[in-house]
Amino acid sequence: MEELSVSNSVSSCPFAGLSSLSAPPQEPPRHYIVVGDRIKSQCSDNMFISVTAAEEMVTRLDRDESLTLHVGQGVTDEQLNTLYGFKKVLSPALNILPEDRRTRASSTVTHKLKSHNIAISAPGENGNGTYSASLMIDDANAELSDHLTGQHVSGMMVIEAARQMSIAVAEAYYVTPQARGKVNFVTHKMDVNYRDFLLPVHTEILCIPLELRRSGASNFRFACRLEFKQQGQCQVELGFELSVIDSRYFQLKEAQLLHQFVKRLV
Repeated sequence: MEELSVSNSVSSCPFAGLSSLSAPPQEPPRHYIVVGDRIKSQCSDNMFISVTAAEEMVTRLDRDESLTLHVGQGVTDEQLNTLYGFKKVLSPALNILPEDRRTRASSTVTHKLKSHNIAISAPGENGNGTYSASLMIDDANAELSDHLTGQHVSGMMVIEAARQMSIAVAEAYYVTPQARGKVNFVTHKMDVNYRDFLLPVHTEILCIPLELRRSGASNFRFACRLEFKQQGQCQVELGFELSVIDSRYFQLKEAQLLHQFVKRLV
């Protein structure tokens, strides 16, 4: 497979170097990164195509041709189903990477009500005490509604995905079956180190648990480090510390704080 390499040359778009493929002159590249229509509208580099354009390209693909589509950010679940459906019919002429279609994490583990606001795939165990998921930003995600450059994933979008990952890992692997649906998550501390821009391309999220302290049947404190990796390089590193507490205590604490605030007003 031809490698996608980022050039260091100065350009109005940071993706310009991605067009440098060792293909014969005048021939279009046969590797494309598929992103959501809104993200594509912000950058004109021809290595990036909208999911709408990708679907049209695939319908015109001849079986003696070879096309590889790299799934980036902004692609909806329905669009993913369509693309991977084409792959089953047109393989080996059509190749889609990642090879396996990733499944978006559930509302249960992320504590998000709307699926388009869930920004990660279902986290899985790596066998060494760590957990992994893929970044899966939907074009309709709320974090993109008011800050969309197209040239990189916004810092707040990264933080929200990291928050979802830490909650999802704790919910799926550390909350006891008896406590599920009866606890709330409280963030105590967060730190972030942006090493470089996070491009809207395939991104792996690694969760490394650092601390787990239980203080009852339901309650525990959880700390972890999260790494957002592209082509094996860590672009963003975050630390999260949170508590999982019984919902009854959570609601009582909120009510007490509100009562104290109102009392100080009179």
